[in-house]
Amino acid sequence: MPGNEQFGRGNVWASLKSVFNLDAGWYVFAGTPISGAAGTYFGKAGLGAKLLDSTTGVWYVNLGTRTVPSWNPLGGAVLAIGGLGAVGNAKMTYDFTVDGGAVSSIIPANSPTLPDNAIIIGGTVDVTVACVGAGSISLGTSAGSSNVSLKAATAAATYAIDTQQPIIPVFTAATYLKLTAAGRLNLTITVGTITAGRFDVNVAYLMGN
Repeated sequence: MPGNEQFGRGNVWASLKSVFNLDAGWYVFAGTPISGAAGTYFGKAGLGAKLLDSTTGVWYVNLGTRTVPSWNPLGGAVLAIGGLGAVGNAKMTYDFTVDGGAVSSIIPANSPTLPDNAIIIGGTVDVTVACVGAGSISLGTSAGSSNVSLKAATAAATYAIDTQQPIIPVFTAATYLKLTAAGRLNLTITVGTITAGRFDVNVAYLMGN
């Protein structure tokens, strides 16, 4: 069977053919792929196949079989079906100049989608521009949990420049948060408006069933 040496000889097409003969090609899917029997591209994508989530830009690799795929994010947390992997990191950036500061629930332009059954185990809020205004800010997800699941409403003045603000999950099982649906990190402004501010929300997560 042709191997990687085909590229060295310039025979790119032969190498591509060998990849696709193993059902290990490239696929695109809008959303987090589903693992298990009858999962995303079951019967088509084999071991080693790559999949691009077109909504988040995250790449996945199938570590299962063609009939029972196991989609694992590349460089991210291992999916619940089993195996080795890293703790995932999801990072949201709120920027008043981009996202505004009206009394409302805001999904920032720069906010990832956490997959269904993600277990948030800890994190931090890194304030890079002090928040200003009469409003209070809470943190949560757009789906799968509440708008205060990560941080209760706190006065904007609390978000002082170059401070690390805590979130509710603090690396103890009693505080972990498991999502019931895929959702994006978001913030909710109440009481009054925000007129300035920028911060990053970094959360560490594992994948549950």
